[in-house]
Amino acid sequence: MQKMIEHARGTDIIPIFSGHEICAKNHKFGPYIRDYYLVHFCLRGKGVLADKYGRHTIQKNELFIIRPGEITTYIADSIDPWEYSWVAFGGSFANTFDTDRSIYPFPSEIGLAVKELSQSGVSSSAAFISLIYKLIYHLFDEDRKSGTTPERIKQYIDFNYMNDLSVSGIAGYFRFERSYLYRIFKNTFGISIKEYIIKTRMEHADILLKKGYSVADTARAVGYNDQTNFSKAYKKHFGSSPKKKHDLF
Repeated sequence: MQKMIEHARGTDIIPIFSGHEICAKNHKFGPYIRDYYLVHFCLRGKGVLADKYGRHTIQKNELFIIRPGEITTYIADSIDPWEYSWVAFGGSFANTFDTDRSIYPFPSEIGLAVKELSQSGVSSSAAFISLIYKLIYHLFDEDRKSGTTPERIKQYIDFNYMNDLSVSGIAGYFRFERSYLYRIFKNTFGISIKEYIIKTRMEHADILLKKGYSVADTARAVGYNDQTNFSKAYKKHFGSSPKKKHDLF
């Protein structure tokens, strides 16, 4: 069973279709070449994938990735044939799946989510895209898998607060959807990424001003090209202008 997904093109992940099948013994597909990314999730049973990396036996809670231009063949086991669900997609973030291996383990909740997506009968690009981002989060970064992505974002800001930072730019750097990064950062630290950038800049600005640096020099040092914008941000954060506050010292 396979269904097309409605979507808007030009996005980071472009859903194409999803599907689900309980395979018969020795059910075979291929050899075949695709022009999109395709990920199969083995929910039970087992089978064999043949691709450019060789022949792989795949079993429950393992997935296999098929990339554009690859020749692949896969076949269900003759005794315990697999049941699998799949998702096909493209988009600017799809090349995250361009790794040097085809087989990965996956948590059961992702397998259930893709099965529900393929069987729901509802064309939902939002659910599809969310699933792919969760899969990227799980597969391709040991730090992300261990739950340290918020810490890495925080560290990135700490080291780069003086540069031209934006939430979109940070999302691109970490190769995640902006709304997803916002959520995991806010859940961890209680403030948004944008708020943390401002907080970090203001704390460093306060140190520089106490050391006698001018407002203009301080503004440039903490990432503000416009002194007026810096002064407004400083006053909003501390409750007084940078000049008045440090006239007290």
